Amino acid sequence: MDINIDLWVWDLDTRQNIDLSVLSKEEQQRAGRFVQPLHQNRYGVGRATLRHILAQYTGSAAADLTFRYGANGKPALAGDVCFNLSHSEQSAALAVTRGCEIGLDLEHYRPVEPDLAERFFSPCERKELAALGPAGFADGFFRCWTRKEAVLKARGEGLSVELNSFDVTLTPDAPPRLLRYAPDPACVDSLTLHHIDFAPELVGAIAAFSHAQPVKLIRR
Repeated sequence: MDINIDLWVWDLDTRQNIDLSVLSKEEQQRAGRFVQPLHQNRYGVGRATLRHILAQYTGSAAADLTFRYGANGKPALAGDVCFNLSHSEQSAALAVTRGCEIGLDLEHYRPVEPDLAERFFSPCERKELAALGPAGFADGFFRCWTRKEAVLKARGEGLSVELNSFDVTLTPDAPPRLLRYAPDPACVDSLTLHHIDFAPELVGAIAAFSHAQPVKLIRR
């Protein structure tokens, strides 16, 4: 049986008519801690939209959703609804499924210095990235970065694991895969990676603990 993952994407700057009254007191306080009104609004719109979407899966009112947080801050709900939220600049995306831990990351293309790859990518990844040459550097870098972030988010580990302690594919002709995961080698056989082109300058990845079951991504 396929694992269906619903993928929701929205613009934080144009979705201003969303009902912000569903935000919890803690979420309102956190929004207020942003210095710039733009960032306050983006956070509020992102969290409110998250609540309204998840309410469709849980049958609960958006304002009544209660999130619990893992040791490294990954949010979750009671029950079998699994989700992960990511945002980059004005863009936000939410992946939702049932009974399968997932991680999502999206990034806008931006100028990056080569030393970022030297600091955070594994030797194998750096070798593959160098082989792409200057013309393929940006595509390869962000394919690698989003896949690594998605893996860490699926595992709920965040920055507690070094990015260079595991390998993912990054060349355009190689299927997205987790090749090595030093902290937990068994993870390689249970986790699948999926590349997403959101827009010409917006790329992302989803990691799912699918345990070799087929995964179907459904854009909402």
